[in-house]
Amino acid sequence: MGKAAETPSEQFRYVKKRIQMLNQVVEVMDPEQVDQEDFERILDMIEQLQMKMERFKKDWESGS
Repeated sequence: MGKAAETPSEQFRYVKKRIQMLNQVVEVMDPEQVDQEDFERILDMIEQLQMKMERFKKDWESGS
């Protein structure tokens, strides 16, 4: 997704964009057609975002 987000504002923009992407994926899904693979894909996206946010949190705590 481009260059590394280094400043808090860049990191926040990154998180915001990822949440928007996740919302777009969920919005186009038909509740009558979703399957376990769909749930796993969404869960993977959420877990990846959570890992990135934990990394950003550590950056903020260390003053980077």
